[in-house]
Amino acid sequence: MTAATARREARVQRRSTGDGFRLAGRILRRDPGAWALSAAGWAVFHGLPVATGYALSLVLNAISDGADGDGPWTAIGLLAGFEVARWTMFLALVVQWHGAWVGWHTAPRMALLDSLVSDPGPVAGRLPGAPGEAVSRFRDDAQDMALVLDVWLDVLGTALASIAAVIVLLTVDWRLALTVALPAAVVMALAHALGPLLRGWRRDAREATAVVTGFVGDTFGAIGSVKAAGAEPAVVGRFAALGHDRATHAARDEVGTQLLYTLSGTTADVALAIALVVAAPAASRGDISVGDLGLVAAYATVLAGLPRFVGRLGAYHRQADVSADRLARLLPPDRRTLGAVAGHQELALRAPRHRPADDAVGPAPGAEDPDVPLRRPADATSRHPSHAHGPLTGLTARGLTVRHGSQIALDGIDLRVGPGEVLAVTGPVGSGKSSLLRALLGLVPAEGSLEWDGDVVDDASRVMVPPRVAYVPQVPRLFSEPLADAVLLGLPRERLAGALHLACLEQDLATMASGTATVVGSRGVRLSGGQIQRVAAARALARRPALLVVDDLSSALDTATEAELWRRVLAAADDDGTAVLVVTHRPAVLERADDVIHLVAGRQA
Repeated sequence: MTAATARREARVQRRSTGDGFRLAGRILRRDPGAWALSAAGWAVFHGLPVATGYALSLVLNAISDGADGDGPWTAIGLLAGFEVARWTMFLALVVQWHGAWVGWHTAPRMALLDSLVSDPGPVAGRLPGAPGEAVSRFRDDAQDMALVLDVWLDVLGTALASIAAVIVLLTVDWRLALTVALPAAVVMALAHALGPLLRGWRRDAREATAVVTGFVGDTFGAIGSVKAAGAEPAVVGRFAALGHDRATHAARDEVGTQLLYTLSGTTADVALAIALVVAAPAASRGDISVGDLGLVAAYATVLAGLPRFVGRLGAYHRQADVSADRLARLLPPDRRTLGAVAGHQELALRAPRHRPADDAVGPAPGAEDPDVPLRRPADATSRHPSHAHGPLTGLTARGLTVRHGSQIALDGIDLRVGPGEVLAVTGPVGSGKSSLLRALLGLVPAEGSLEWDGDVVDDASRVMVPPRVAYVPQVPRLFSEPLADAVLLGLPRERLAGALHLACLEQDLATMASGTATVVGSRGVRLSGGQIQRVAAARALARRPALLVVDDLSSALDTATEAELWRRVLAAADDDGTAVLVVTHRPAVLERADDVIHLVAGRQA
């Protein structure tokens, strides 16, 4: 590592230090009442041993003084009453705490999911490369933030109990108070010193876990390819290597964390041993009583709870610093704040979403009303509510440019496709065809201007969606659900039959024992390549879009099925006035197209 790289890493680490603490505080502010109620209850729970220790000293003093009558028994009854009350309270506290615990997990998960679905701009740069990494962030990193809030409850309770215990011990002998409190202070300082090391170990462990999770998901999604290539030994070997790497990082992370816990847990024994050595001369002189020694023994345990939970707090905070950074990276750069992760719009300084002006088109309609009619009425206001005047012009792009780093993937592309028209895009591999479609849909950042029916589109990612636009990608992804649900995704059931017919799936359904109830498997693993593409096409067609965007739909279809599918889709498009933008090399589709764009190295030929 170069000196410059080391300095840059150090700056990043300094900036992230404390982010876990601040993010946990913002999550707490979503429902402070629940945390305050838990804090009050757990403070009483952790504080009752102070009263119990005092009752124990009364019992021991009464017994050592040879007292008779009801005094000792009264003290013993008081001691038992404290313990019964404490553990009865514990049951009620756990019930209340569980609801708050679920809320602490849910707040960042819902905020980030809402951002991925609703925030403007492409999500390609925000999501990690492997699905397992995203799952790890939503599952494990959100839990790390909840653990911080949870351990705060115990730290607060044990801190108050420790202060009370020290005050009582000071009335007995200041040296005893000091010897009982000193080990706790040492352990807390050690926890602080180990913080940076634990944070680095936790980051490595999380990244290794995400790699394994992503590899498992990719393996199940491509199991057919693995078998066809005879790559089972290589896959098993790779999985073993990743598992070994994860085990190494996880073991190091766990050993460091448990070491801190162990040091914290031995505080009571060390404090008690030191206190007894200090107290022995005073006890021999009669300066302290047997009850005072019992008080020391009881309060040594009370004070030991503080460094134990402070040690956990230190470990959790260092781990949460890593988690806060990983969660924030799921947000757009202009909203990458801790308040946004916690779901605080007022705290996040959320970038204002575009408010359509008179000459700008707003977000796509129809999310509230899935029953947008298939046939466009004369003024087309059902699909184009922001454009209630003038003739429909469809989609127009001017000077569309896409950059991948320093390379230009698309350079100044102009196109137009109107209602009922078919625009075909063709060109050699790597010429930018898929990039063009993704740029039009707002899935990748692009330069240039975009218009929908003459209205300026400022944010394609929010405008170019159903029911305006439906998209069939080159490599579709299907949910592991029954085929009907994988197509409809919440749309009314009556749309299913027409979509399946247009996608030429009737014969395939006849061979499936469960018909449309057949579960397609992860990413459609139980279907053939052609079936996956046609199910994805049915999913898009069920949206009844004004513009159908298709990226090489027929790449996995036989000639006869391809010809019939396009015959049905284009006939329906003619009837409905639906525009079609398709990437294809098929002569039949190119002949039917109203216009053809030839791309070569990202430019129109």
